Amino acid sequence: MKFRTLLATLAVSALVGLGNVPAFAKTPDDQLVIGVSLVNMLSLDPAAMSGRESMEMNSNVYDQLVESDPVNLGTYHPRLAKSWEIADDHMSITFKLRDDVKFNSGNPLTAEDFIWSFWRAFKLGIGGSTLRVYGYTADNIRELVTAPDPHTIVMRLPKPNDPMLLLDVVSSTGVLMVIDKKLALEHAKDGDEGQAWLTTHSAGSGPYVLRNWQANNSVILERSDDYWGEKPKLRRIIYRHMPESQSQRLALQRADIDIAMGMAVSDITALQKDEKLKTAPVRSGNVYYLAASMKDDKYANKNVRLALRHLIDYEGINNTILPFYGKLLQRPVPPGLPGSLPDPMYKFDAELAKKYLAEAGYPNGFSTTIRVLADSPFVNIATALQATLAQGGIKAEILTGNGDQVYGAMRARSFELIVGRGGDRNGSNAYSALMALAYNPNNADDAKLFTLQAWRTGFYSAEINEMLDQALLEPDAAKQKKMYEDIQLLYEQLVPSLQPISLSYDTVVYQADLVNYIPHPFQNTRYRDTYKQR
Repeated sequence: MKFRTLLATLAVSALVGLGNVPAFAKTPDDQLVIGVSLVNMLSLDPAAMSGRESMEMNSNVYDQLVESDPVNLGTYHPRLAKSWEIADDHMSITFKLRDDVKFNSGNPLTAEDFIWSFWRAFKLGIGGSTLRVYGYTADNIRELVTAPDPHTIVMRLPKPNDPMLLLDVVSSTGVLMVIDKKLALEHAKDGDEGQAWLTTHSAGSGPYVLRNWQANNSVILERSDDYWGEKPKLRRIIYRHMPESQSQRLALQRADIDIAMGMAVSDITALQKDEKLKTAPVRSGNVYYLAASMKDDKYANKNVRLALRHLIDYEGINNTILPFYGKLLQRPVPPGLPGSLPDPMYKFDAELAKKYLAEAGYPNGFSTTIRVLADSPFVNIATALQATLAQGGIKAEILTGNGDQVYGAMRARSFELIVGRGGDRNGSNAYSALMALAYNPNNADDAKLFTLQAWRTGFYSAEINEMLDQALLEPDAAKQKKMYEDIQLLYEQLVPSLQPISLSYDTVVYQADLVNYIPHPFQNTRYRDTYKQR
């Protein structure tokens, strides 16, 4: 064994045994080291997880019935389900499962594990907002999702819908990752269906198992010796908490990490000149936004929201803060999808904003707070907004925090302003984009429609809800396209509580010796086929 490789192996062994970040050393051939901020990670329970990093980790620990193609969006591949069939009436999908799959515990995987995993999330009230909108509840899941035999699942729709949208959710959401029911229940306490244990342990059938997680330090995934599929080439995947972009840049240049996520624009620009590194931009359907809570009296006023609309320097933020991470977008439907419209091209205009504030009864402005993740580029956007809001008379204090402090406040509908990123992360159709940002069928606090940004911000339009419900079932493509356009025009007229600023992109920088590394736009990046060619 070469001396450098020996040092690397010893360093990683120290990380596994002691939980400490290893000293700088070139990464071993059979281990992948990823530099990323882990501040937004709160749980690795597939139903309760938060943060894009958690989604990626669990995509390597748990399996789904089908998988979405990372390049050809709208294309699905068999995984646990070897085949599926949509009923002629479009009211159900029947999945035929493989009969050779075992969980990493050795327990056989059956249809009941899927149904229980689905029901469990709803019973605990910890996920599945999109599926709730489709009509699923804790009370009807076991009636609508059935198993004629241990290797067949029939998912019936609670109400008319496009079954391809359901297939999209099946392939992408953590709620429908399949958990080992028997193992999870062995660790259940006080009726929590194993939630406390699954926060820091895994019960999946994927190629990797969760070996160790130390908050704001590291996460280690270990290759499963009992994996039912082809053995992955990488023995271990290590996520190192590296919130500082310059630290990631140095580590990449020294080959101390293989992949860096969330780097600053200046560092990505500098590393593009390094022939040993590659850069991959990955589009998602998420948007960067400024959100205001309409439960706050100030922001319930339409003129105040109009003022906010004109106190954002859209071009400045996109040109100086979001290269590699976003492209200007001011509407809920991204370009390229049927029903998208050109941006209205709102401009920063402090004088116009002051006029709107005066009409709202705030001639001298007011004070407010902006919640934001402490990470780049979020905090950079918030700082830019703080400066432009001040020009309109709004004095904003920036409150930085982790995902629970920022998005937790948003889910609790207890905030003033938030700079965030969200929406339809799949970005595959206009309906999903509008549902994520504009749809809110129940504005009550106890509705808990956590993934719907309109619900989080208290924006409610019965007319938009009805128009979107009708558009979903419109069989004529041209008419449907026009309906999506009309919804966006009404959304603009109503002055929503969430103003898109930029369409989100993820830019990762990685070592050129990585083979079969394909970042997934849904944060479902899988490493079972990835290896190093040295």
